[in-house]
Amino acid sequence: MPTISIGGLATGLDTNSIVSQLVALERRRAVDLLQIDQLDQQAKQTALATFGTKLADLLSAVDKLRDPSSALARKATSSAEATVSATAGSGALVGTTQITVSQLARNAIAASATGVASETSTVAAGAGSFSFRIGTGDVQTVAIDATTTIEQLATAISDLGVGANATVVNLGTSSVPDYRLRLATRETGTSNDLTIVADDTTLGVSVTQAAQNATFTVSGFATPLSRESNVVNDVISGVTLTLNALGGPVNIGVTTDTSKVTQDVQAVVDAYNALVAFVDDQSEVTQDTTSADGDISAGPLAFDTTVRSIMDGLRTAVSAAVEGLSGDYSLLAEAGLESTRDGTLKLDAAKLAAALASDEASVSELFGGLGATGGAFDRIHDYLGGLTSAGGLLELRNKSITDTLATLDERIAAGERSVAAFEQTLRDQFTRLEVLVSQLQSQGSFLASALGRTA
Repeated sequence: MPTISIGGLATGLDTNSIVSQLVALERRRAVDLLQIDQLDQQAKQTALATFGTKLADLLSAVDKLRDPSSALARKATSSAEATVSATAGSGALVGTTQITVSQLARNAIAASATGVASETSTVAAGAGSFSFRIGTGDVQTVAIDATTTIEQLATAISDLGVGANATVVNLGTSSVPDYRLRLATRETGTSNDLTIVADDTTLGVSVTQAAQNATFTVSGFATPLSRESNVVNDVISGVTLTLNALGGPVNIGVTTDTSKVTQDVQAVVDAYNALVAFVDDQSEVTQDTTSADGDISAGPLAFDTTVRSIMDGLRTAVSAAVEGLSGDYSLLAEAGLESTRDGTLKLDAAKLAAALASDEASVSELFGGLGATGGAFDRIHDYLGGLTSAGGLLELRNKSITDTLATLDERIAAGERSVAAFEQTLRDQFTRLEVLVSQLQSQGSFLASALGRTA
């Protein structure tokens, strides 16, 4: 039912203005203050989500240094890259090894002895097949007939998807073409040798290159080693060798990559400091000195005890000594990762380099631990992992805010209903007042008229 507003016709009062002001006061109490609280909670939730992302960034940086086998990055060098190149990975051990290459691994190749004039030339007199086998695998067969072209045969062989590719190659010139079929296994090594089982084409396809293994000697072993690939990763622990040419001996050296270790530690510093800067920014409390009231405003994380507790625990995890190590270092600060007065971290690269040069084993223990004893970065990982995992402190804090927002939504909806009812009540009351005053005015006018007539 629509509301009828008389608007002070009888009383002369600006009832609409009075009602609006009273409703505004009621709305502030029942709705506006709750909406302000709602915005604050939403800002907290947004800030908390970003906080979680920055914790994850720090965790990612820490994880590169917490594994004892890879805490200290290694680099491999070769005295003859053109013969043997090398890359060091996780678990690589410092040292030097000599490699001499006597044979490179290669794939098997078959080619046609007879050529045709074009890619669309047919290759068979009638129905038949072309069959081949890779290693000890199944025989692979392509059906052919008098309409099969050399290009169609090559495509059909490749489409089998069995580890061999076929192509058409022009051994001649554009004016005197000589198109041949070339069939090659994709993988090297004797287990990928090629056998032509049946050839009903006019091409005369035969094996022109047998597959073979790589053969090389390694210092410390009298017997040559054989591998099916020229990429070898099971000879020197943690090192991948690529055999490029015959020759040797080639010295393969593995050393600690100080620049990479420094880069990895600096990444932890950067992620940590980005987290601290974000928390500081979102926790800033300011006062407006330009106004008489001196209003104070605070960032969404200013009074968040959960965030403060997390940051305190993180600082302890970074700065506390690691117990149970056998080396000379137990503090990250001893390896150049130092805390500053403003709560951030800084890396003394020279100090880290000196520690690596003088006692690399102790630095490795400090970072990645020893046996069942975790290192400093392992401890930080465990702390951050517990915070960011399902059911962790961060998720619980976020759930608390979500529950608060749900409650605020309900209270705001109830407040809107209450304000609407309050406004309706006021308008009903003022309407009755106007009607009553109007009636009194009418009665007064009647009485005045009656008295005037009797005078």
